Amino acid sequence: MSAQVLDCKVVAQAISDECKAAADELKAKGITPKLGIVRVGEKGPDLSYEKGATKTMNEAGIEVEVFALPADISQDDYIAKMKELNADPAIHGILAFRPLDNIDENAAIGEILNPLKDVDACTAANMGKLVVGDPTGLYPCTAAAIVEVINYYADQIKATVRPNYEPLPLAKPGQEDDVACGLDVCIINNSNVIGKPASMLLTNRFATVSIVHHLTHAEKKLMYTQGADVVIAATPFKDSVTADMIKEGAIVIDAAVVREKAVDENGEPIINEKTGKQKINTFGCCSADVEEKASWKTPVPGVGSITSAMLAKNLIKACRVQNGL
Repeated sequence: MSAQVLDCKVVAQAISDECKAAADELKAKGITPKLGIVRVGEKGPDLSYEKGATKTMNEAGIEVEVFALPADISQDDYIAKMKELNADPAIHGILAFRPLDNIDENAAIGEILNPLKDVDACTAANMGKLVVGDPTGLYPCTAAAIVEVINYYADQIKATVRPNYEPLPLAKPGQEDDVACGLDVCIINNSNVIGKPASMLLTNRFATVSIVHHLTHAEKKLMYTQGADVVIAATPFKDSVTADMIKEGAIVIDAAVVREKAVDENGEPIINEKTGKQKINTFGCCSADVEEKASWKTPVPGVGSITSAMLAKNLIKACRVQNGL
């Protein structure tokens, strides 16, 4: 068996198209969706993320304004800027780049950022809305991206893991049609960005979800991963999820981003001719043999391509909620 591909770029494009249509509808009502990006200094990763997020937003018909703050900004001044953006009705979402040097992120962002504009879902209020299934909540983008993959390929997943599925007698009308209902999912990650929110999103739709992590006993971990229809893998280590950890025909979503500096056969750095810097290779956390055992699998990079699209989707939702739509 060789796993079929869960094409994440197709999912990302579908979400972007949906956001573009929604943005056009809002503009017809005199409302222009707008994201405010708050960046401190000029760190390479922040500039790269800013470029990608701006491109995604523009493609979705969303305006972007960058608020570039000095690297040595004080905590008080940073908080003042956040409060200013909270009060600006033209800004519907705020993306504050982290980590922050010499600034208490919880005090400057977590406790200050208006949850209605929290498109990166870093406030406790939005995590609370996630737990109770509040539809006005803004959910962490990577976790939501994973669920979007499951939604988009619902028919294929149903046909693969439960071809002879019989509706549950206690399911409400239409509930049994949800691909997540009754799905056995194991998440190898317990972070606030992926594991916990993904588990809540799926549990709220009556999936049966287990979470394992680096402190789960090895035998117990295998018991959960080998019994799952869907394995969501997001560890920080290359090749840490192997074929023996999943059952034959499982669906595997590799949501990890593992970066390694590129070297040649002699161990010498491979230089990028355009930048003059050492090349970086990106991997997931699943070993190559997983593709020979899984029925469907996301490529790497894959889920990451959907994350920016989910940021746009959160922005559209925030804009609608703020305007009572």
